[in-house]
Amino acid sequence: MKKTFKGASVVAIAAMSASTLIAGIAGAAQGDGKKGDIDLVTPTASIAFGGSSFSAPFVTFMANKANAGAYNNPNATFGSNSAAGSGDGRSGVTGGTYQIGFSDQPMNLAAGTLPTGVNPADYTQIPLALGGAVVAYNLPGKDGLKLTAATIALIYNGKITKWNDAAIAATNPGVTLPNTTITVEYRSASSGTTYAFTDYLAKATQGKTPTGASSAVMEGTGKLWGAGTTGTVAAASNNASMASQINSTEGAIGYVEYSYLLVPGNHLQAAQLQGTDGKFMAPTLTNIANAAAASLKTITTDNFSITYLPGKNVWPFATYTWAIIKNVQTDAAKGELAVKFLDYFVQGGQLKAAANGFVALPKAIQVSDHKALAKVKDATGKVLLSQKK
Repeated sequence: MKKTFKGASVVAIAAMSASTLIAGIAGAAQGDGKKGDIDLVTPTASIAFGGSSFSAPFVTFMANKANAGAYNNPNATFGSNSAAGSGDGRSGVTGGTYQIGFSDQPMNLAAGTLPTGVNPADYTQIPLALGGAVVAYNLPGKDGLKLTAATIALIYNGKITKWNDAAIAATNPGVTLPNTTITVEYRSASSGTTYAFTDYLAKATQGKTPTGASSAVMEGTGKLWGAGTTGTVAAASNNASMASQINSTEGAIGYVEYSYLLVPGNHLQAAQLQGTDGKFMAPTLTNIANAAAASLKTITTDNFSITYLPGKNVWPFATYTWAIIKNVQTDAAKGELAVKFLDYFVQGGQLKAAANGFVALPKAIQVSDHKALAKVKDATGKVLLSQKK
């Protein structure tokens, strides 16, 4: 199933206010979370979801009714978010464990993200959250180090093992670097953040890396990358685990979603990275938003990458998280709750994106998401998003 977010109306949509957008696509209140929003009225139901740890902070916030701006539906109950990785999100929703699976890449055969035997046409896949990842490290007193993609690749390939290596010193003149061993952090299971990381490295080094974009485990004995056999490595189960391990291990380096920099108690340092123009920049929500703006007219389930795009101050390590849901819901109550939760998330919920370390979805994508969700039906053919109770 291929969804394209483009058209002559993009400029007009971008100029609309949030209130006008919601009124225009879904009636006076649907999706804004205010009184009369039918997204907040469903049968009593409990649903399970899981997957991407990249978007987990935002998803967990939105599912917690104690939070202002969350999905405050009195009839809704949510299971705990597994945050076990994008691979878990895809296999969970296609295997029937989850009503919603979260993945940093949509299911796509060419990208290697389509579970065996699954027809993607049976699923609705929508961009749910927009964020950036960072190359994080722990080197006290050395904030904002500049690291090229080539240097990062050499670290993950086991060719650079000390922080005072000449390649690191070359982009950080005047900084006294310690002879500290680098501990390379990697994800121990299929990971959407790993996919975006390797995609960024492949593009930024013109393919001079062991592999292109892949969500597979990078390190460890026998893997394509070399640090697992020549250097010091440590496995992490998800973004939260990697952030914790970097935080507690002097000399560690890894890759985590931007919002993990904001977690109280974390003292992660984020490297400056180069854009396509060669200029270094620090990660900011503005730079991450620039990546979305650079890709707005081309994002589809077949062309979904927003890493290393041209433009001024465009963060090179950005990605969407996609929500995946079956087109036909055999349990109507659970299905209605799932689509209405997602519909609120991609509209009114985006007002809470920045507070959770994410960027609000472009308005054109909010519109397309709503239209896609409006096609999800129950087993009798009824559209679940438009049902009032």
